[in-house]
Amino acid sequence: MLVIQNAEVFSPAPLGRLDILVGGAKILAMEPHIDPAVLPGETEVLDARGMLLVPGFIDGHQHFTGGGGEGGFQTRVPELTISMNFSNGVTTAVGLLGTDSLTRSIENLYAKTQAFNAEGMTAFMLTGAYWHPSPTLTGSVARDMVFLQPVIGVKLALADSRGPHVDAKDLAALASDVQVAALVANKPGIITVHTGIRTQGLDLIFEIVEQFEIRASIFVPTHINRKGGKLTSQALALAEKGCVVDATCSQAPLEPDSPRLTAADFACMARDNGLLGQVSFSSDAGGSMPIWNQDRSRIIGMGVGMPSSLLFELDLLVNKKGVPLEQALMPLTTTPARIYGLENSKGALRVGMDADVLTIDPASFEIRDVVALGSVAVRNKIVEKKGYFEHGSDTSIHA
Repeated sequence: MLVIQNAEVFSPAPLGRLDILVGGAKILAMEPHIDPAVLPGETEVLDARGMLLVPGFIDGHQHFTGGGGEGGFQTRVPELTISMNFSNGVTTAVGLLGTDSLTRSIENLYAKTQAFNAEGMTAFMLTGAYWHPSPTLTGSVARDMVFLQPVIGVKLALADSRGPHVDAKDLAALASDVQVAALVANKPGIITVHTGIRTQGLDLIFEIVEQFEIRASIFVPTHINRKGGKLTSQALALAEKGCVVDATCSQAPLEPDSPRLTAADFACMARDNGLLGQVSFSSDAGGSMPIWNQDRSRIIGMGVGMPSSLLFELDLLVNKKGVPLEQALMPLTTTPARIYGLENSKGALRVGMDADVLTIDPASFEIRDVVALGSVAVRNKIVEKKGYFEHGSDTSIHA
């Protein structure tokens, strides 16, 4: 068993100073004081005095097997490692494919998802990619959802010149397949929508919600934190209809002329409209971030998404925007837990929940310790729970 002592606990609601007893991957007790000496068997103690204790981050948009390839084979981003996630506070993640479903495959993504689960992280995946009909493992999106345990939905691109050109009937049929499969398999059943920069934005989602009476909450539009009136207005309007809209996190401050908003800025905008609970944050970790020439005909550089962007945006939201920590944690904890069907196990700290816990230094706002499914994965900024082939690598939290 493990006792975490003397922390200021945010569940994400502020609970004050508590000790937490962990056993069998679950939170067993949360009390003002728990004495390890009276507990049966061996008990490890993690002293979190002076630390903030928060739920592990849930990242709903990661390219587990790497993304990219848009600038040639040499630009294919390598696979993520479990240390990249643990060192940045991610204890649960959802993997997906991106532009490249030619040299990447659903089979490869499934294997990597299961590898992460075997290594001690909680991992799910989406079938599909940019395209329609969606690439699948079993032959259909619905069968993937029903018969593949980690598959909780599908990925699709809209309003992107690289993506499919679907009409309302195509999208409505896909949504219906997902809804039926979700009922059969008792899964959340979501369609994560990569939102491109074309002028139609999210028009197609509004069309099928109104014309076919598809419930809006099945969609999770992502990459919606961009400057400009239409997409922002559409994202907030869909949030009012029940969608959770997903903001892609930045790794560093944005230039004034950037077309993007920080996830923190978008969250503040949603909060001003009473919609903060309908916003999630994700990192796009492992995804390529191409730098285009002026007419977007040629890639002239390539960046890569990293899980560290989640903590950067949380820090920005709390320490620069002045949002209380209990509210700022929602896009990384309770909100993604809700849309991924994990409300009873993830995203909050209470008895019976999975023991996914982070300690954060309030002075530096750095992650010091990470507990994933009851096991210490990071201790004093050093990764202790590594991937199968990582044991010879330097996996300090700053690597």
